[in-house]
Amino acid sequence: MELIDYLNNEIHIISGEGAIGTRELYTGKRTERAIKMRLTRERSHGDRWARCLIYSHKNDWGKHGVDFETGEYTTWHDLED
Repeated sequence: MELIDYLNNEIHIISGEGAIGTRELYTGKRTERAIKMRLTRERSHGDRWARCLIYSHKNDWGKHGVDFETGEYTTWHDLED
């Protein structure tokens, strides 16, 4: 499956400074370009970090999804419903 196939799923932007970050549901345009632009804006020219996680499914171990930039599958143990 291509990453573009997941763009209709729930998308979260996680950003912050140091070890502390916040998570918000992404409600912008569902294009790769729009998400990349949002991540660039969140990163504030290197002062902050940002990630985009795209929801895939949930099971007993937590939510599972895809990291937008790396394409790697990940489990989100710390994300609540």
